[in-house]
Amino acid sequence: MLFAEETIDPQLVSPGAVGFFATILVAGLTLLLLLDMVRRMRKVNMRADIKAKLDAEQAAEGKPSSK
Repeated sequence: MLFAEETIDPQLVSPGAVGFFATILVAGLTLLLLLDMVRRMRKVNMRADIKAKLDAEQAAEGKPSSK
């Protein structure tokens, strides 16, 4: 038989505790980055909405909009 079945020691191929904690760390950092991105996008959208409202008010008054 060319490929004989070999017994593999699970301790040699397992990432163990270090791999587990590294995965948890990466997942936690990813979550924090996503939360920060959502916060920043909300701020940008809010500013764009306010600018659009101000431009609409100025257009209603007949004043040229400032850029």
